[in-house]
Amino acid sequence: MTNEIHPAPEAEEIESRIVEFLRRELLSSATPIERDQDLLSGGLLDSLGALRLAAFVEAEFQITIQPSDFVIENFQSVAVLAEYIRRSSVHQEP
Repeated sequence: MTNEIHPAPEAEEIESRIVEFLRRELLSSATPIERDQDLLSGGLLDSLGALRLAAFVEAEFQITIQPSDFVIENFQSVAVLAEYIRRSSVHQEP
């Protein structure tokens, strides 16, 4: 078993995986989702949906969302969440 560090996925790949999850698990496949669209205040996700999205993010990207990071600012849009994941991936050990 090696202990090599894997680079963080690119933002575009992260965004694609988030949108795929949203369409598959939380919204209809026909729901348009823009990368800068407000997920929470825009009414796409409710609080339960946000928790499910957070659980997906932790499992899919192998990061731990700290309680202090579970704020609307980090889950505001697909683009913002992707950037949070990239930052978190760099700072956490595999």
